[in-house]
Amino acid sequence: MKKTMMQCMPAFVIHFFAEAYIVSNFCNFSIKEEFSIYNQMKARKIFIVLILTYTCFFKSAAQTDLPPKRYLVEGSAMTGWLFAGKASAAKIINAPVYNLSVGYIRNEMAMYELNINTLFSQTRFPNWNNTGDTTTTYSQTYIMLGIVRTFNTEMPKFSPYVSTMIGILSQRIHAPNVSPQTQIAAGLSGGIKYFIKENLGIKLQARIQAPLSGIGLGVGIGFGGPSVGVGSYSNNIQFDLSGGACFRF
Repeated sequence: MKKTMMQCMPAFVIHFFAEAYIVSNFCNFSIKEEFSIYNQMKARKIFIVLILTYTCFFKSAAQTDLPPKRYLVEGSAMTGWLFAGKASAAKIINAPVYNLSVGYIRNEMAMYELNINTLFSQTRFPNWNNTGDTTTTYSQTYIMLGIVRTFNTEMPKFSPYVSTMIGILSQRIHAPNVSPQTQIAAGLSGGIKYFIKENLGIKLQARIQAPLSGIGLGVGIGFGGPSVGVGSYSNNIQFDLSGGACFRF
């Protein structure tokens, strides 16, 4: 275990003065015994070297014993590929997804995060009455709030994590007489961060997210007492793989 500067200082101060006393006696002894001017200058050089050595030591000790910096905010910018599923009866064509996130670091293991991810693609409606498939422009944006749980490992630069999210999905099929739709959404993600520097790293992530088609509340009474449950379902579960940069400040 490394000693702090304050713990090491008394021993080195004693050692310093002991060395200074020896050199001083050596100088006096040299003078009394009529040593040459060369020997006196040599003793003074030794004394100066000792002073510089201890000065450098205490300066480096003060730098290495500083506590690690406390970061409060973490952000990331990523891009990846989204397996989009369906929108109503239309098939969403898989396309790149773009992610931005910012989070408040509560401690080393927990963070509150706001995530926004957007997709620009197309939808393909199936063939009806032999008229051929119909393709239209499609866009969607998730705005999600989540709790990120980070796990400590033996390799401090690697930080595995998982996150649960809830928020809204806004999606739009760009066609006449079709209005944008907004739904409650939920998601689950997991990945790993590798920090190149203390505040800069690489982030890789896998995520499942989906709009919720309905939410139900159930209340029951049985032999074990009353129970309450909340349930929901989705007709379109989306999956994406993303990677990018993360930073702290």
